[in-house]
Amino acid sequence: MKYARCFTKVFLILFIFAGVAQAQGIADPKQGEFLSWHYKLGVEDRFRYENKENFDFNKSAKDNGGQIFNRARVNMKASLTDEYLNDVLEVFVDGLDAQVGGYRLKPLTSQKDNFDFHQGYLKVYDIAHTKLDVTLGRQELKYGKGRLIWAPTWANRIRSFDAGVLHFAPAGGFYGDLLYGQDVKYDDMNFNESSSDKEFLGGFYGGYRKDKVSTLYEAYFLTQIIKSTTTDTERYTIGGQFEGRLFMFKDVLWNLELPYQFGKTSATDISAYAVHFDVSKVFTGWFGDPKATLAFELASGDRKKGNGTTNTFIPLYQSTHDPYGIMDFFRWQNMREVEASVVFSLSPKLKLQPQVDFFWLDSTKDNWVNSSGTILRSGTTNSVSSFVGTESSLRAFYEITKSVKFEVGYAHFSTGGFVRDTGSDDDADWAYSQITIKY
Repeated sequence: MKYARCFTKVFLILFIFAGVAQAQGIADPKQGEFLSWHYKLGVEDRFRYENKENFDFNKSAKDNGGQIFNRARVNMKASLTDEYLNDVLEVFVDGLDAQVGGYRLKPLTSQKDNFDFHQGYLKVYDIAHTKLDVTLGRQELKYGKGRLIWAPTWANRIRSFDAGVLHFAPAGGFYGDLLYGQDVKYDDMNFNESSSDKEFLGGFYGGYRKDKVSTLYEAYFLTQIIKSTTTDTERYTIGGQFEGRLFMFKDVLWNLELPYQFGKTSATDISAYAVHFDVSKVFTGWFGDPKATLAFELASGDRKKGNGTTNTFIPLYQSTHDPYGIMDFFRWQNMREVEASVVFSLSPKLKLQPQVDFFWLDSTKDNWVNSSGTILRSGTTNSVSSFVGTESSLRAFYEITKSVKFEVGYAHFSTGGFVRDTGSDDDADWAYSQITIKY
Protein backbone atom coordinates (compact mmCIF):
# COMPACT_ATOMS: atom_id res chain seq x y z
CA MET A 1 0.00 0.00 0.00
CA LYS A 2 2.84 2.37 0.86
CA TYR A 3 4.40 1.75 -2.54
CA ALA A 4 1.12 2.30 -4.37
CA ARG A 5 0.32 5.55 -2.54
CA CYS A 6 3.73 7.11 -3.30
CA PHE A 7 3.71 5.87 -6.88
CA THR A 8 0.23 7.23 -7.53
CA LYS A 9 1.04 10.58 -5.91
CA VAL A 10 4.12 11.17 -8.05
CA PHE A 11 2.45 10.30 -11.33
CA LEU A 12 -0.70 12.25 -10.52
CA ILE A 13 1.36 15.41 -9.96
CA LEU A 14 3.35 14.88 -13.15
CA PHE A 15 0.38 14.34 -15.42
CA ILE A 16 -1.65 17.19 -13.91
CA PHE A 17 1.22 19.51 -14.78
CA ALA A 18 1.52 17.97 -18.21
CA GLY A 19 -2.18 18.36 -18.86
CA VAL A 20 -2.20 21.99 -17.78
CA ALA A 21 0.79 22.84 -19.95
CA GLN A 22 -0.69 21.08 -22.95
CA ALA A 23 -4.02 22.83 -22.46
CA GLN A 24 -2.30 26.22 -22.28
CA GLY A 25 -0.44 25.52 -25.51
CA ILE A 26 -3.55 24.42 -27.35
CA ALA A 27 -5.42 27.45 -26.05
CA ASP A 28 -3.00 29.62 -28.03
CA PRO A 29 -4.15 29.13 -31.64
CA LYS A 30 -0.87 30.44 -33.02
CA GLN A 31 1.13 27.90 -31.04
CA GLY A 32 -1.15 25.00 -30.22
CA GLU A 33 -1.90 24.32 -33.86
CA PHE A 34 1.67 23.14 -34.36
CA LEU A 35 2.35 21.35 -31.08
CA SER A 36 2.99 17.62 -31.29
CA TRP A 37 3.90 14.81 -28.92
CA HIS A 38 6.86 12.48 -29.50
CA TYR A 39 7.48 9.26 -27.56
CA LYS A 40 10.65 7.29 -26.96
CA LEU A 41 11.12 3.98 -25.16
CA GLY A 42 14.51 3.15 -23.68
CA VAL A 43 15.74 -0.27 -22.53
CA GLU A 44 19.10 -1.16 -20.97
CA ASP A 45 20.47 -4.40 -19.56
CA ARG A 46 23.94 -4.66 -18.06
CA PHE A 47 25.81 -7.72 -16.80
CA ARG A 48 29.17 -7.62 -14.99
CA TYR A 49 31.41 -10.16 -13.28
CA GLU A 50 34.06 -9.02 -10.79
CA ASN A 51 36.73 -11.05 -9.02
CA LYS A 52 38.35 -9.65 -5.87
CA GLU A 53 41.52 -10.87 -4.16
CA ASN A 54 42.79 -9.56 -0.79
CA PHE A 55 40.63 -6.45 -0.62
CA ASP A 56 41.30 -6.44 3.12
CA PHE A 57 45.07 -6.68 2.39
CA ASN A 58 45.23 -9.96 4.29
CA LYS A 59 45.70 -13.06 2.11
CA SER A 60 45.22 -15.39 5.06
CA ALA A 61 41.55 -14.37 5.32
CA LYS A 62 39.15 -16.54 3.31
CA ASP A 63 37.36 -13.67 1.63
CA ASN A 64 38.36 -13.93 -2.04
CA GLY A 65 35.87 -14.62 -4.80
CA GLY A 66 33.53 -13.15 -7.36
CA GLN A 67 30.41 -11.04 -7.60
CA ILE A 68 27.85 -11.02 -10.40
CA PHE A 69 25.91 -7.82 -11.03
CA ASN A 70 22.90 -7.36 -13.27
CA ARG A 71 20.99 -4.12 -13.78
CA ALA A 72 17.98 -3.55 -16.03
CA ARG A 73 16.36 -0.22 -16.83
CA VAL A 74 13.18 0.62 -18.72
CA ASN A 75 12.18 4.22 -19.36
CA MET A 76 9.67 6.24 -21.34
CA LYS A 77 9.98 9.85 -22.48
CA ALA A 78 7.12 11.93 -23.87
CA SER A 79 8.19 15.23 -25.43
CA LEU A 80 5.93 18.07 -26.57
CA THR A 81 7.54 20.15 -29.34
CA ASP A 82 6.61 23.24 -31.36
CA GLU A 83 6.68 23.69 -35.13
CA TYR A 84 10.46 24.11 -35.05
CA LEU A 85 10.85 20.88 -33.03
CA ASN A 86 11.94 22.89 -29.99
CA ASP A 87 11.05 21.16 -26.74
CA VAL A 88 8.15 22.71 -24.85
CA LEU A 89 7.49 20.00 -22.28
CA GLU A 90 8.99 16.66 -21.28
CA VAL A 91 7.65 13.87 -19.08
CA PHE A 92 10.14 11.14 -18.19
CA VAL A 93 9.59 7.90 -16.26
CA ASP A 94 12.40 5.44 -15.44
CA GLY A 95 12.30 2.08 -13.65
CA LEU A 96 15.36 0.17 -12.41
CA ASP A 97 15.93 -3.42 -11.29
CA ALA A 98 19.22 -4.38 -9.61
CA GLN A 99 20.29 -7.94 -8.78
CA VAL A 100 23.54 -9.38 -7.41
CA GLY A 101 24.99 -12.83 -6.81
CA GLY A 102 28.20 -14.15 -5.29
CA TYR A 103 30.81 -16.82 -5.98
CA ARG A 104 32.62 -17.68 -2.73
CA LEU A 105 31.55 -14.23 -1.54
CA LYS A 106 28.30 -13.09 0.03
CA PRO A 107 26.22 -11.07 -2.45
CA LEU A 108 26.41 -7.32 -1.81
CA THR A 109 22.94 -6.54 -0.52
CA SER A 110 23.81 -2.85 -0.84
CA GLN A 111 23.66 -3.33 -4.63
CA LYS A 112 20.32 -5.15 -4.77
CA ASP A 113 16.92 -3.57 -5.33
CA ASN A 114 13.95 -5.26 -6.96
CA PHE A 115 12.28 -3.27 -9.74
CA ASP A 116 11.58 0.20 -8.42
CA PHE A 117 10.81 3.77 -9.39
CA HIS A 118 14.16 5.42 -10.23
CA GLN A 119 13.12 8.61 -12.01
CA GLY A 120 9.87 10.39 -12.79
CA TYR A 121 9.92 14.07 -13.57
CA LEU A 122 8.27 16.86 -15.51
CA LYS A 123 10.40 19.41 -17.36
CA VAL A 124 8.95 22.64 -18.77
CA TYR A 125 11.12 24.63 -21.19
CA ASP A 126 11.38 28.42 -21.65
CA ILE A 127 8.54 29.32 -19.30
CA ALA A 128 6.66 32.35 -20.68
CA HIS A 129 9.65 33.03 -22.97
CA THR A 130 11.90 33.89 -19.99
CA LYS A 131 14.69 31.40 -20.85
CA LEU A 132 13.82 29.63 -17.61
CA ASP A 133 13.41 25.83 -17.56
CA VAL A 134 12.08 23.96 -14.54
CA THR A 135 12.41 20.26 -13.72
CA LEU A 136 10.29 18.79 -10.91
CA GLY A 137 10.23 15.24 -9.58
CA ARG A 138 12.58 12.33 -9.02
CA GLN A 139 15.70 12.88 -11.14
CA GLU A 140 19.42 12.33 -11.48
CA LEU A 141 21.65 15.35 -10.78
CA LYS A 142 25.00 15.74 -12.55
CA TYR A 143 27.32 18.74 -12.32
CA GLY A 144 30.87 19.44 -13.43
CA LYS A 145 33.09 16.39 -13.63
CA GLY A 146 31.19 14.53 -10.94
CA ARG A 147 33.55 15.25 -8.07
CA LEU A 148 30.77 16.73 -5.91
CA ILE A 149 27.36 15.90 -7.46
CA TRP A 150 26.82 12.96 -9.80
CA ALA A 151 24.63 10.00 -10.62
CA PRO A 152 27.30 7.26 -10.73
CA THR A 153 26.33 4.34 -12.96
CA TRP A 154 29.07 1.83 -12.15
CA ALA A 155 27.24 0.41 -9.15
CA ASN A 156 23.93 -1.37 -9.66
CA ARG A 157 22.13 1.37 -7.77
CA ILE A 158 22.15 4.85 -9.28
CA ARG A 159 21.72 7.94 -7.13
CA SER A 160 18.65 10.11 -7.66
CA PHE A 161 16.96 12.98 -5.85
CA ASP A 162 13.42 14.12 -5.25
CA ALA A 163 14.26 17.58 -6.48
CA GLY A 164 13.38 20.81 -8.17
CA VAL A 165 15.83 22.52 -10.54
CA LEU A 166 15.37 25.98 -12.06
CA HIS A 167 17.69 26.36 -15.05
CA PHE A 168 18.50 29.71 -16.68
CA ALA A 169 20.42 29.92 -19.97
CA PRO A 170 20.19 33.31 -21.68
CA ALA A 171 22.10 34.03 -24.86
CA GLY A 172 25.80 34.73 -24.59
CA GLY A 173 27.11 31.55 -22.98
CA PHE A 174 25.90 32.10 -19.42
CA TYR A 175 23.93 29.44 -17.55
CA GLY A 176 22.92 28.64 -14.00
CA ASP A 177 20.88 26.25 -11.87
CA LEU A 178 19.08 26.83 -8.60
CA LEU A 179 18.50 23.42 -7.05
CA TYR A 180 16.93 21.78 -4.05
CA GLY A 181 16.75 18.03 -3.53
CA GLN A 182 16.51 15.18 -1.09
CA ASP A 183 18.67 12.09 -1.63
CA VAL A 184 16.60 8.98 -2.42
CA LYS A 185 17.46 6.05 -0.15
CA TYR A 186 17.31 2.53 -1.58
CA ASP A 187 15.12 0.09 0.32
CA ASP A 188 14.87 -3.36 -1.24
CA MET A 189 11.35 -4.83 -1.22
CA ASN A 190 9.92 -1.41 -0.38
CA PHE A 191 9.34 1.79 -2.33
CA ASN A 192 12.49 3.91 -2.38
CA GLU A 193 11.85 7.17 -0.57
CA SER A 194 13.84 10.37 -0.16
CA SER A 195 15.35 11.46 3.13
CA SER A 196 12.47 13.77 4.03
CA ASP A 197 13.56 16.35 6.61
CA LYS A 198 16.74 14.46 7.62
CA GLU A 199 18.96 15.28 4.65
CA PHE A 200 18.84 17.75 1.79
CA LEU A 201 21.00 19.45 -0.81
CA GLY A 202 20.47 22.97 -2.11
CA GLY A 203 22.32 25.78 -3.79
CA PHE A 204 23.52 27.30 -7.04
CA TYR A 205 25.70 25.94 -9.87
CA GLY A 206 26.42 28.13 -12.87
CA GLY A 207 29.01 29.16 -15.39
CA TYR A 208 30.05 30.82 -18.61
CA ARG A 209 31.53 29.51 -21.83
CA LYS A 210 31.51 31.61 -24.98
CA ASP A 211 31.82 28.59 -27.29
CA LYS A 212 33.06 25.00 -27.24
CA VAL A 213 36.73 25.94 -27.66
CA SER A 214 36.75 28.85 -25.20
CA THR A 215 37.72 28.68 -21.53
CA LEU A 216 35.03 27.34 -19.20
CA TYR A 217 34.29 29.18 -15.96
CA GLU A 218 32.00 27.57 -13.37
CA ALA A 219 31.14 28.57 -9.82
CA TYR A 220 28.97 26.95 -7.17
CA PHE A 221 27.62 27.35 -3.66
CA LEU A 222 26.14 24.14 -2.26
CA THR A 223 24.44 23.47 1.05
CA GLN A 224 24.17 20.01 2.60
CA ILE A 225 22.13 19.55 5.78
CA ILE A 226 22.17 16.17 7.55
CA LYS A 227 20.25 15.46 10.74
CA SER A 228 20.77 12.24 12.69
CA THR A 229 20.37 10.83 16.18
CA THR A 230 24.09 11.34 16.90
CA THR A 231 25.02 14.63 15.23
CA ASP A 232 23.65 17.35 12.97
CA THR A 233 25.79 18.68 10.12
CA GLU A 234 25.58 21.92 8.15
CA ARG A 235 28.16 21.79 5.36
CA TYR A 236 28.62 24.59 2.85
CA THR A 237 30.79 24.09 -0.25
CA ILE A 238 31.91 27.06 -2.32
CA GLY A 239 34.24 26.85 -5.27
CA GLY A 240 34.77 26.78 -8.99
CA GLN A 241 35.79 24.63 -11.92
CA PHE A 242 37.75 25.89 -14.90
CA GLU A 243 38.74 24.28 -18.17
CA GLY A 244 40.65 25.50 -21.20
CA ARG A 245 43.71 25.29 -23.41
CA LEU A 246 47.25 26.29 -22.54
CA PHE A 247 48.20 29.69 -23.96
CA MET A 248 51.18 28.57 -26.04
CA PHE A 249 50.05 24.97 -26.60
CA LYS A 250 46.50 25.05 -27.92
CA ASP A 251 46.41 21.25 -28.23
CA VAL A 252 46.99 20.82 -24.47
CA LEU A 253 43.80 20.85 -22.38
CA TRP A 254 43.69 21.58 -18.65
CA ASN A 255 41.05 21.31 -15.92
CA LEU A 256 41.14 22.86 -12.45
CA GLU A 257 38.68 22.62 -9.56
CA LEU A 258 39.03 24.37 -6.19
CA PRO A 259 36.30 23.85 -3.56
CA TYR A 260 36.33 25.00 0.07
CA GLN A 261 34.00 23.74 2.81
CA PHE A 262 32.84 25.40 6.00
CA GLY A 263 30.01 24.97 8.47
CA LYS A 264 29.56 23.01 11.65
CA THR A 265 28.52 19.76 13.26
CA SER A 266 27.03 19.36 16.70
CA ALA A 267 30.54 19.22 18.18
CA THR A 268 32.94 20.92 15.76
CA ASP A 269 33.39 23.61 13.13
CA ILE A 270 34.23 22.63 9.53
CA SER A 271 37.16 24.02 7.54
CA ALA A 272 38.30 21.83 4.63
CA TYR A 273 39.47 22.12 1.04
CA ALA A 274 40.29 20.13 -2.07
CA VAL A 275 42.20 20.57 -5.34
CA HIS A 276 42.00 18.86 -8.72
CA PHE A 277 44.26 19.65 -11.68
CA ASP A 278 44.90 17.73 -14.87
CA VAL A 279 46.45 18.28 -18.28
CA SER A 280 45.87 16.15 -21.37
CA LYS A 281 47.03 16.00 -24.97
CA VAL A 282 46.19 13.88 -28.01
CA PHE A 283 49.23 12.86 -30.04
CA THR A 284 47.64 12.74 -33.47
CA GLY A 285 49.49 10.59 -35.98
CA TRP A 286 51.15 8.40 -33.36
CA PHE A 287 50.20 4.73 -33.03
CA GLY A 288 46.61 4.64 -31.73
CA ASP A 289 46.38 8.46 -31.58
CA PRO A 290 47.07 8.24 -27.83
CA LYS A 291 45.48 10.71 -25.42
CA ALA A 292 47.81 11.15 -22.43
CA THR A 293 46.55 12.61 -19.14
CA LEU A 294 48.41 13.61 -16.00
CA ALA A 295 46.29 14.45 -12.94
CA PHE A 296 46.80 15.60 -9.35
CA GLU A 297 44.23 15.32 -6.54
CA LEU A 298 44.22 16.60 -2.98
CA ALA A 299 41.49 16.51 -0.35
CA SER A 300 42.27 17.68 3.16
CA GLY A 301 42.16 15.40 6.18
CA ASP A 302 41.79 16.19 9.85
CA ARG A 303 45.21 16.98 11.31
CA LYS A 304 44.42 17.41 15.02
CA LYS A 305 41.63 15.54 16.75
CA GLY A 306 39.72 17.27 19.49
CA ASN A 307 40.68 20.87 18.66
CA GLY A 308 37.11 21.93 17.86
CA THR A 309 37.62 22.04 14.07
CA THR A 310 37.44 19.20 11.55
CA ASN A 311 39.48 19.54 8.35
CA THR A 312 38.07 16.48 6.61
CA PHE A 313 36.80 17.33 3.13
CA ILE A 314 33.60 15.39 2.26
CA PRO A 315 32.79 15.04 -1.48
CA LEU A 316 28.99 15.30 -0.97
CA TYR A 317 27.28 13.07 -3.61
CA GLN A 318 30.28 12.31 -5.80
CA SER A 319 31.01 9.79 -8.51
CA THR A 320 31.92 6.52 -6.80
CA HIS A 321 34.07 4.81 -9.44
CA ASP A 322 37.06 5.58 -11.65
CA PRO A 323 38.04 9.19 -10.78
CA TYR A 324 40.65 7.95 -8.26
CA GLY A 325 41.76 4.57 -9.54
CA ILE A 326 39.38 1.81 -10.62
CA MET A 327 39.58 -0.42 -7.52
CA ASP A 328 37.59 2.19 -5.56
CA PHE A 329 39.95 2.30 -2.59
CA PHE A 330 39.78 6.10 -2.49
CA ARG A 331 37.51 9.05 -2.84
CA TRP A 332 38.09 12.83 -2.66
CA GLN A 333 38.60 12.70 1.10
CA ASN A 334 41.86 12.78 3.11
CA MET A 335 43.97 11.85 0.10
CA ARG A 336 46.64 12.93 -2.32
CA GLU A 337 47.02 11.32 -5.71
CA VAL A 338 49.10 11.50 -8.86
CA GLU A 339 47.62 9.71 -11.87
CA ALA A 340 48.99 9.04 -15.34
CA SER A 341 46.91 7.39 -18.07
CA VAL A 342 46.92 6.90 -21.82
CA VAL A 343 43.96 6.02 -24.05
CA PHE A 344 44.87 4.31 -27.33
CA SER A 345 42.24 4.32 -30.09
CA LEU A 346 43.34 1.14 -31.84
CA SER A 347 40.32 1.17 -34.15
CA PRO A 348 37.00 3.05 -34.37
CA LYS A 349 35.55 0.42 -32.04
CA LEU A 350 38.46 -0.59 -29.80
CA LYS A 351 40.18 1.47 -27.08
CA LEU A 352 42.90 0.43 -24.66
CA GLN A 353 43.69 2.33 -21.45
CA PRO A 354 46.73 1.64 -19.24
CA GLN A 355 46.83 3.70 -16.04
CA VAL A 356 48.88 4.11 -12.87
CA ASP A 357 47.84 5.89 -9.65
CA PHE A 358 49.99 6.80 -6.64
CA PHE A 359 48.17 7.43 -3.36
CA TRP A 360 49.01 9.15 -0.09
CA LEU A 361 46.90 10.21 2.89
CA ASP A 362 46.79 13.94 3.47
CA SER A 363 46.77 13.22 7.22
CA THR A 364 47.68 9.89 8.82
CA LYS A 365 45.69 10.99 11.88
CA ASP A 366 42.52 10.83 9.84
CA ASN A 367 40.80 7.75 8.37
CA TRP A 368 41.46 6.15 4.99
CA VAL A 369 38.04 5.68 3.34
CA ASN A 370 37.02 4.04 0.08
CA SER A 371 34.73 5.39 -2.65
CA SER A 372 31.56 4.63 -0.69
CA GLY A 373 32.87 6.21 2.52
CA THR A 374 33.68 2.95 4.32
CA ILE A 375 36.72 3.16 6.61
CA LEU A 376 39.52 0.86 5.37
CA ARG A 377 42.05 1.87 8.02
CA SER A 378 41.57 4.20 10.98
CA GLY A 379 43.83 7.17 11.54
CA THR A 380 46.61 6.86 14.08
CA THR A 381 48.66 9.12 16.32
CA ASN A 382 51.70 6.89 15.76
CA SER A 383 54.50 7.96 13.46
CA VAL A 384 53.66 6.17 10.20
CA SER A 385 54.22 6.65 6.49
CA SER A 386 51.60 8.61 4.56
CA PHE A 387 52.16 6.61 1.34
CA VAL A 388 49.30 4.13 0.91
CA GLY A 389 50.20 2.41 -2.33
CA THR A 390 50.22 2.21 -6.12
CA GLU A 391 47.43 1.00 -8.37
CA SER A 392 48.28 -0.22 -11.89
CA SER A 393 45.48 -1.06 -14.28
CA LEU A 394 44.66 -1.94 -17.86
CA ARG A 395 41.23 -1.71 -19.49
CA ALA A 396 39.88 -2.47 -22.96
CA PHE A 397 36.63 -1.09 -24.40
CA TYR A 398 35.00 -2.57 -27.49
CA GLU A 399 31.86 -1.39 -29.25
CA ILE A 400 30.35 -4.54 -30.73
CA THR A 401 27.46 -2.54 -32.21
CA LYS A 402 26.01 0.87 -31.41
CA SER A 403 23.72 -0.87 -28.93
CA VAL A 404 26.13 -3.44 -27.47
CA LYS A 405 29.33 -2.48 -25.65
CA PHE A 406 31.86 -4.71 -23.94
CA GLU A 407 34.72 -3.91 -21.58
CA VAL A 408 37.23 -5.85 -19.55
CA GLY A 409 39.87 -4.79 -17.05
CA TYR A 410 42.48 -5.79 -14.50
CA ALA A 411 44.05 -3.82 -11.64
CA HIS A 412 46.75 -4.55 -9.06
CA PHE A 413 47.25 -2.56 -5.85
CA SER A 414 50.77 -2.60 -4.39
CA THR A 415 50.57 -1.61 -0.74
CA GLY A 416 52.80 1.12 0.65
CA GLY A 417 54.18 2.19 4.00
CA PHE A 418 50.91 3.29 5.61
CA VAL A 419 49.28 -0.11 5.03
CA ARG A 420 52.39 -1.90 6.28
CA ASP A 421 52.63 0.33 9.39
CA THR A 422 48.99 -0.17 10.39
CA GLY A 423 48.35 -3.91 9.87
CA SER A 424 48.40 -6.61 7.21
CA ASP A 425 49.83 -5.37 3.92
CA ASP A 426 49.26 -7.98 1.22
CA ASP A 427 48.72 -6.68 -2.31
CA ALA A 428 45.21 -6.73 -3.80
CA ASP A 429 43.97 -7.73 -7.26
CA TRP A 430 40.76 -7.06 -9.14
CA ALA A 431 39.42 -8.13 -12.54
CA TYR A 432 36.11 -7.61 -14.31
CA SER A 433 34.25 -8.07 -17.55
CA GLN A 434 31.07 -6.27 -18.50
CA ILE A 435 28.58 -6.17 -21.35
CA THR A 436 25.90 -3.50 -21.79
CA ILE A 437 22.95 -3.68 -24.16
CA LYS A 438 21.09 -0.44 -24.69
CA TYR A 439 18.26 0.56 -27.03
